[in-house]
Amino acid sequence: MTSGQNTPAQNLLGSLFFLAIGVAIAFIGFKINESPSQCGGETMSAGDTCVTYSGSEQTDSLDEQKSSNSTTSIVCFVIGGLIILASTGGTIGSIASMRRSTR
Repeated sequence: MTSGQNTPAQNLLGSLFFLAIGVAIAFIGFKINESPSQCGGETMSAGDTCVTYSGSEQTDSLDEQKSSNSTTSIVCFVIGGLIILASTGGTIGSIASMRRSTR
C-alpha cells in the first residue's frame, strides 16, 4: 500500500516542469512587449484604429493598443516570475531531500 506521497525525484520533475512553464510565460511577455502594435495581424501605424467585436464594438487607437500590450506583458512577467520563484524553491527543496535520503 502506498502512502500517497511523492518521492523527491517526482517533486523535482514537477518543479522543473513548472519552471519551464514560468520561463515560457515570461518569454511570451517579452515578445509581446517588443512587438509592434497589431490589429488583426496587421501592424498599426499613427492614425490607425483597431475595431474589435466581442459582445460589443470596441475601437482602439495606436496608443490604446500599445497600452494594452504593455499591460499584458507586465502581467505575463509577474505571473511568469512568480511561477519561476516558486518552482525554484521547490527544485532546491527536492534536491535537498534527495541528498538527505542518499546519506
